Amino acid sequence: MEPRPLSPDAWSATFPVALASVEQARLALETYLRGFAIGDRVLNRIEVVLEEVVSNVVRHGHGADRITLQAECTGGVLHLSVGDNGPAFDPLAAADPAPFTTLGEATIGGQGIPLIKRLTQSAHYARDGAFNRLDLAFALT
Repeated sequence: MEPRPLSPDAWSATFPVALASVEQARLALETYLRGFAIGDRVLNRIEVVLEEVVSNVVRHGHGADRITLQAECTGGVLHLSVGDNGPAFDPLAAADPAPFTTLGEATIGGQGIPLIKRLTQSAHYARDGAFNRLDLAFALT
């Protein structure tokens, strides 16, 4: 993801596409967010979504070699962009898995994107040149 202009209070970081980057990205974003009054429940939602998105790039972003994060807290909202330089892929376009009532009926996999949609205020995908970009918003209250 080509860096976009950020305010002085914003944060960005780049990580290699590697399993260790899931935790490194989480810790780095958590450090940035310490400067804001964010409750534990909201912070947990942000971390769950970040881990899901970054791990999806690591597991499925064949050809990608870097993940870029940009974050900015403004007006009670965290705007988080996650980008990678892998082949074009819109994870939000995938159909939600069929609902289930018992664990025996549940499909393995495919639950992450619906979870991301439920835990964010909004989620949008864009192809930005040679980069995938997932823009996520979280209400901080």
